[in-house]
Amino acid sequence: MPWLLDGNNLAGGSHRESVRTAALALARNERVRILVFFDGAPPAGSAPIERLGAVEVRYVGHADGAIVAFLRGKGRGWRVATDDRDLGGLVRAQGAEVVSGAAFWQKVASSGAGFVEAGTDRGCGVVESLSGLRDTTQRLPDGPVRIPRGIRRHRRR
Repeated sequence: MPWLLDGNNLAGGSHRESVRTAALALARNERVRILVFFDGAPPAGSAPIERLGAVEVRYVGHADGAIVAFLRGKGRGWRVATDDRDLGGLVRAQGAEVVSGAAFWQKVASSGAGFVEAGTDRGCGVVESLSGLRDTTQRLPDGPVRIPRGIRRHRRR
């Protein structure tokens, strides 16, 4: 089931990179699609929409409104991670499953991504250990980049 993340809510307002990194790790280890919405402008040098394989990160003026608009009429089959009660009610009405931020971070930790969570005032999972991702052959990019698809080889018939 694909995930839709209320990015700023999960980040506690100041740990956007940890949410982005967690989404990349979860998508890689669980082979799921993840869509992340952040309130506000993208970091310097980043596009408003980043497509990183199975992860898409969108920087929008109002994430809650963008999430509800995205799910309108097609919410069934999506899992939304947020602790925002109002947003949770709106996306449930669209047929989406709502999980808490803690459940999202627990899923990331249990997915074999090598994350160790550190508590903050909001309980968001700040990445302290990326040992599972420090494979020199498959490093995550340090910033936003386009990840090329693999070369497909066709068999002769």
